[in-house]
Amino acid sequence: MGGIHKGALRSATVDDASSITDFVAAHGLIMPKGPEAAARHWRGLWADNPALAYHAKDVPLGWVLEDEGSIQGFFANVPLVSWLNGKPVRVVAARAWVIAPDYRSETQRLCDAYFGMENVDVLLCSSAIPPVGRRFMNVGGAKMPQPGYGEILYWVVDAPGFLKAAFRKKGKGPFMAGMLGLLGSVPLDFSMRIAGRRPYGALDNITPIGVGAVDEAFDDLWSRRKKQLPEVMLASRDAATLSWYFSLGAAKDEVRFLRYDQDGVLRGYAVLVREDAPAIGLKRMKIADLFIDDDDPAVLRSLLAGAYEYTMAKQCHVLELIGLPQGLRAEVMKTKPMSRPMATFPFFFKALKPALADRLAAPQTWYVTAYDGDTSLI
Repeated sequence: MGGIHKGALRSATVDDASSITDFVAAHGLIMPKGPEAAARHWRGLWADNPALAYHAKDVPLGWVLEDEGSIQGFFANVPLVSWLNGKPVRVVAARAWVIAPDYRSETQRLCDAYFGMENVDVLLCSSAIPPVGRRFMNVGGAKMPQPGYGEILYWVVDAPGFLKAAFRKKGKGPFMAGMLGLLGSVPLDFSMRIAGRRPYGALDNITPIGVGAVDEAFDDLWSRRKKQLPEVMLASRDAATLSWYFSLGAAKDEVRFLRYDQDGVLRGYAVLVREDAPAIGLKRMKIADLFIDDDDPAVLRSLLAGAYEYTMAKQCHVLELIGLPQGLRAEVMKTKPMSRPMATFPFFFKALKPALADRLAAPQTWYVTAYDGDTSLI
């Protein structure tokens, strides 16, 4: 059915950074503050991105819906690359989909542009709200099938602070929430100690580093892991890509890699990012990625223990983890984390080639953490 369209649709460019940021922030999304930070953010995604080397030169970066010189809609893409059987898989991750209320009738135009892309292999959305998830499903997409992804695993590090935030979330005032948190922390602490609800492991080989200290040892680990997991689709984890990705957020100076070195070889790492919820006073640390040589359980235990200790040192209330393939996740479960379901399942994909679609329908093809897509782009 035809009709008169509202506004003009065009490709987004890095020069749109400031106006895009203002528009998106005005509609409730958290964005960098100030024109310099905005330009740095979008240039990082769209110009300095190592994955662009594997994409066509005209890969769409996104689309802007304009009317009389004013942005009324925006869909962003983040070009990424994953690897399967030693070959690159060109991925485009959806990011910051926003349409002004008076222009919601034009949503389909933006969706047609996104889902009609060529010269890419997989469309991905790792932070989908329900309407976006339905869009993926309606065009033949699917939920990412990795088991357990819809459950957030967490370890309470500071029981009074954690419970105070929980009561604040339920609508209690600061004083009452604090009192209830203190009262509730005694039985919670006791039950966690009795149940052993925390990770334990040797910390001798653990070293925390900032993003700037990621070195060629990460390239060596990445090369080994690709050979160990040829049938698994792995997002690029070479040193350049890791440094790029975790330098994009406003909290990049707080990102910590916990590296596990043994006999001069990097055997694994965990990436910790800070993601507080100031409205309820929750101080939260998240494990954004875990990558371990041969999925060694001893290395995993040490990295989880190191992450717990680091969370405690930073006086955070809780340590969270999402994702991981079934084998590693089973090892994590031995530390007896608590869990809660995500409010809505956020991770959808659409493979644009039938053979790839068949491969990605299998749960064992995925190795997804908060590093995949735009989940950890703070």
